[in-house]
This record gives sequence, structure tokens and C-alpha cells, in this order.
Amino acid sequence: MFDSGVFAAFGAVLTIIILIATGFSLSKFGKITPEISGFISWIVINVSLPCLMTVTILTSFDRSDLASIPRAVAAPALSIVLGYFAGFAVAKISKPASGRLGQTIVQTAQNNTIFMGLPVNIAMLGEVSVPYVLYYYIANTVFFWSLGVYLISEKKSKRGKNILSIFVTPPMFGIYIGAVCFVLGLNLPKFAMDSLRYLGNLTTPLSMIFIGHVLCRSGIKNLKIDKDVVVGLFSRFVIGPSIAICIYYFMGISGMMRDVFIVQSFMPVMANATIVADRYGTDSRYAAVMVSLSTIVALALLPLVRILFIG
Repeated sequence: MFDSGVFAAFGAVLTIIILIATGFSLSKFGKITPEISGFISWIVINVSLPCLMTVTILTSFDRSDLASIPRAVAAPALSIVLGYFAGFAVAKISKPASGRLGQTIVQTAQNNTIFMGLPVNIAMLGEVSVPYVLYYYIANTVFFWSLGVYLISEKKSKRGKNILSIFVTPPMFGIYIGAVCFVLGLNLPKFAMDSLRYLGNLTTPLSMIFIGHVLCRSGIKNLKIDKDVVVGLFSRFVIGPSIAICIYYFMGISGMMRDVFIVQSFMPVMANATIVADRYGTDSRYAAVMVSLSTIVALALLPLVRILFIG
């Protein structure tokens, strides 16, 4: 039942726990002040993430893949779109607390594709799974940093007043730059790529440290598994994956691509949801709780996913 792939996947979760614990400890000892936490969220969204988007596109694909990318991205994109519709229905029925509406919708449709999804897929399915993880990553990233950010912000900024503004967030500009360079076959000089890579590598550790800070700031004793948390976990691990699996079978997706996409659909809430919620003044504590709990639940579900869905 528990093969080496499942055991190896635990490493991804342990890494997350260590980074979150680091942020919690730093905050506990007063090293992360409100000014520092504000700087962390700002630099992740405005600097490191755009760099990560650009360098990922330029280093993860070959121009020979250009013709096959749209078809490969279509399946996860469709499942995400339907996931958003389902998320709206869930939010309408459950009536989440103030500051949680957008998060309830987004976490139904989207998940932690790279930091959790990539190592888990490599551990369970091998290195051959990497290209398919990246196809999923394209769809997941574009939707989260456009529509996802718009919904999580709940129109609490000037940008939220204009629906077109969802396409002009800093991470989206990173995607545009990477896409243009990729399509035109432009090769950035080594110093530029190295700079983008170093800055992009700040994204994951800073995001996890920030989650630990939010958990500490909220107080562990005050973190309750309330209705919104239960609904969030149900929508993330039951509704979202159910939609995805139906779409993949309906579209005739098979083999390694299907296996990877299914594993991805069971990944936890995106870690950057906490950063976005804090940046736009919605419920970042709820986001931090959902990221933490959903990571644990995803780990517990891996053996079952392996048995039921992986060929």
C-alpha cells in the first residue's frame, strides 16, 4: 500500500513544515515586525514572483513543444474554469465569513502546483512526469494571478474596480515577458537569467516563512476548525478533484498525462493565497490555516490517490 513513491513524497511536506516553523519561530521571538511582514508580501508579489514566472517559462520548455502546449494546457484549464463555477456555488451556499468569500471560490479550483505538486509527482511517478506538471502549472498560474487575485482581494483595492486589471498584476507581467521571449526565440544573457533565477528562488521560502508568521500572529490557540475551514477542505479535496477527474476522462486524457493531472488536482491550497490575502486586507489568518491543514490532508490522501486513480 505505501510504496517508495508515497514515502518519498513526505519529503515535500516536511520541507513545508520546516519553512513554516521557521517563520513561526522568527515571529515568536519578535524578529518579524509588521514592517518586515509587509515587506515580505510586497517583494514576493512585485519582485520574486514575476522573476519566477519569466525564468520558469524560459527554462522549462523547448520551442519544439510549442505546437503541443495549447492542447496539453486545455484539460487543466477547463477543470480550473469549472472549478471556479463550483466554487461560486459553494460560496453561495456556505456563506463564508467576511474576507473569506474569494478564497472559498479560488481554493475549490486551484492548488499548490509546483512547490508541493512537482516533488510529489516526481516521487510517485518519476522524472518523466515533469513536463506534464509544467503544463498544469501554466494553466494554474495564469488563472491564479489574474482571476484568483481579483477574487481574493474582494475588490478592496483600486485595481479590483476594473475587471481588466486582473491581467496587469506584476506576476502576469512576468508571464508575458517569458511568453514573448519564448515564442520569439529570444535568449536572455546569462547574467540576466541568473539574476531572474536568484530572485525567483526567493518566492517559496519567503511565502512559507510568511505563513508561519501569520499563524504565530493569530495565535495557535485561536485557530479553530470552523465551518469555513471544513467547507474549504471539502471543496479542495472532493469537489475540485471530482470535477478534474471527470474532465480528464471525458476528454480522453490517458497515460502519464492523466496520472499527473489527477495527482495535481489533489494538491493543497496555494501557499501564495496567504500573501495575496494579507496584501489586499482580506482574511490572511484563514488563508494560513487552509494552507497548513490542506498540506497535511494532501499528504494523508496520497496513498489513497495512488491506489484508486494511478494506473
